[in-house]
Amino acid sequence: MANDEVLEALGKIASRIPGAVLFWKLWGSRSHNTELPSSDWDYLGVYQAPTDMILSLHPPPETADNAEGQKPDFQAHEIRKFCQLLMKGNPGIIEMLFTEKFVYESPSWLEIKAHRKSFLTQNSVRQYLGYAEGQLKKLFAHSGDGGLHTKGGKYSEKWAYHLVRLLQDARRIAQGGEPIVWKEDGEERRLLMRIRTGEMPQGIVEANARVLLAEIDSMKPWKLPEDGDEMFLNDWLLRMRMEELDESKNRD
Repeated sequence: MANDEVLEALGKIASRIPGAVLFWKLWGSRSHNTELPSSDWDYLGVYQAPTDMILSLHPPPETADNAEGQKPDFQAHEIRKFCQLLMKGNPGIIEMLFTEKFVYESPSWLEIKAHRKSFLTQNSVRQYLGYAEGQLKKLFAHSGDGGLHTKGGKYSEKWAYHLVRLLQDARRIAQGGEPIVWKEDGEERRLLMRIRTGEMPQGIVEANARVLLAEIDSMKPWKLPEDGDEMFLNDWLLRMRMEELDESKNRD
């Protein structure tokens, strides 16, 4: 899928986003090169609402999305919400800054992208681990007879795949590296695809995940800053607000 097709998808829903789109990407397994033929086409973005709307009695939604039944599926976070999630180390938000394929990026976005390594922190590793451990609990909670089950009693290859993928990136960040969004053909992608297609038994997936968790824990103390660069992020956000307000006054 070419970037112009990503822009075409954005054009179809632009009227449902109450502001200027700063960033737009193909989301989910298709952005990781791990999709199945049945995988959905989802999109994720960041938008900037007009400053006067932010200050009004009727502020825009923190996250705009499609109504039920509408296509394409998307979420677009207003920049303040994006900044808050980035400071928390949210894995999906961190991934935005390291996505190189199938994206639209405004000049303002490229400014923050140039600062992206400053948001790979101890806190972001903990967030990755928190999401992964949550998936692990859902997938491999022990039943009374010692078997394995998930909510509803059914094993989910999709959840298992996300579990291992998140842990692979958490390990890279803990080692001082970067998350890899697009998985090139190789051992890592082959492992993920074996999980996605159900070729790998549940017990092997669980064992693989627990090895990764133990490895990441053994690296402590992680040689990373505790938190992201809040001063830079706040300055960027305030400048974006003020510039938009000035532009709005000039238009009037």
